[in-house]
Order: sequence, then C-alpha cells, then structure tokens
Amino acid sequence: MDKLLELIKKAFEYIKNIIRRVINGILNFAKEVVARFKSLGLTQGQDIPFVANKEAFKNALKTAPVKKVGIFEGVYNEVSDEITFAEYVEADSLDAQTRNVLGQEELVVLS
Repeated sequence: MDKLLELIKKAFEYIKNIIRRVINGILNFAKEVVARFKSLGLTQGQDIPFVANKEAFKNALKTAPVKKVGIFEGVYNEVSDEITFAEYVEADSLDAQTRNVLGQEELVVLS
C-alpha cells in the first residue's frame, strides 16, 4: 500500500511539473501549440483541444465555485504497475459513509 501511495504522490508531482511550460521568447502557435496537440494523439469528436487567454482564464477561475473537500479516486493495475483510472472529486461536504471509510487514513484500498 505504501508503494501505491508513493506512485500517486509521484503522479501528482509529475502533473504539477508538466502543466506549466515556459517559453523564453515568442510563442509560435504552429510550433508550440499545434505541434503539442498533434503529439497527444487526440481523437476527433471525442477530445476537444482548447487554448485560453491567460487573464480570461484567471478571471474564470476566480468566479468558479469553490468546494470545501475532495477525494482522489483511482484504480491501480498491479500487473502493469500503473494507475489506469484517476479522478479528483470535489464536494461541499462528505457523507457519513465516506468519512467513516476514510477515517484518518491517507489511502484506503477498497475490495
């Protein structure tokens, strides 16, 4: 279970580190944006790439609803040693059953 917790922590660190990319100089749309989306192997009609103006995006985040609690749900595949499903769920509060399941633990394996 410690290995799984460490894998989750590493996944979050990886995500945190790749979300921000800094370009020293002028951003070239074809080279930096179009090429990035092409490299992701997106499926037309399923994946929707987008770009947003930084200030407009920051303003949208300021007006987005804020939730007080959240849980991370995931599925770990022991054979491939990877997380095959991950979702962060936010809510205003947790029900009694969720609080009971989590207790004081950082990670609970369900069976």
